Amino acid sequence: MRMVSVMQKKDGVSEQVVLSWDACVAAGYTGRDQAGVMAHVEELRKIGVPAPEKVPSMYWVEPERVCSTGLLWVVGESTSGEGEVFLARDCGGNLCVTVASDHTDRALETVSVAKAKQACSKVVGAFFWRVDEIRGHWDSIELRTWADGKLYQEGTLGRMLPPEKLFELAREDAPSGSGKLALFSGTLPVIGEGLVYASHYVLSLKDPVLGREIRHEYAVRVLPDRN
Repeated sequence: MRMVSVMQKKDGVSEQVVLSWDACVAAGYTGRDQAGVMAHVEELRKIGVPAPEKVPSMYWVEPERVCSTGLLWVVGESTSGEGEVFLARDCGGNLCVTVASDHTDRALETVSVAKAKQACSKVVGAFFWRVDEIRGHWDSIELRTWADGKLYQEGTLGRMLPPEKLFELAREDAPSGSGKLALFSGTLPVIGEGLVYASHYVLSLKDPVLGREIRHEYAVRVLPDRN
């Protein structure tokens, strides 16, 4: 998979970047704080999703399903987004990051989490930052999601495992012949009473040190679920 995007450098210059990957994984239950991990497990348990066999978990998805769309088509009313970051490498081997949503079919998730991850395309931002420019203050970078205009998720990247650890776990779990990997980081617990099946999501990755932000939004259009 190749994606042509825009790199926003810390000096304010933007330039075209080509990212590529052979395999893509959506990491799950990646919180450094186990209380936060269990909060997310409980959110999913309430809608019938069984506890994971292993924490953190790796769910492999079709590499071509990653896109920077502003309009996501799904089947049925029971899908929802979750704010994350997406990590991939450019042609020079530099690790790059953007805001993302691991949009998931929650009804199918009660049957198979892996199949539920595969059912929806994965949305990523249209702009990237180089990780080596922000690695020194990675933990302070702020991730937020709004669902239908209401703040849905909020926290810092320091609440999740660092990128080096995520890629280490992914390589250990990768199917043979996976090649170059791209990765979704896992998410934060939602604010409030549980998952929301929204029609519009806004994603934000904010760097308080360099004073910049990546924002991406997308609408959800529902196709009928029929036998």
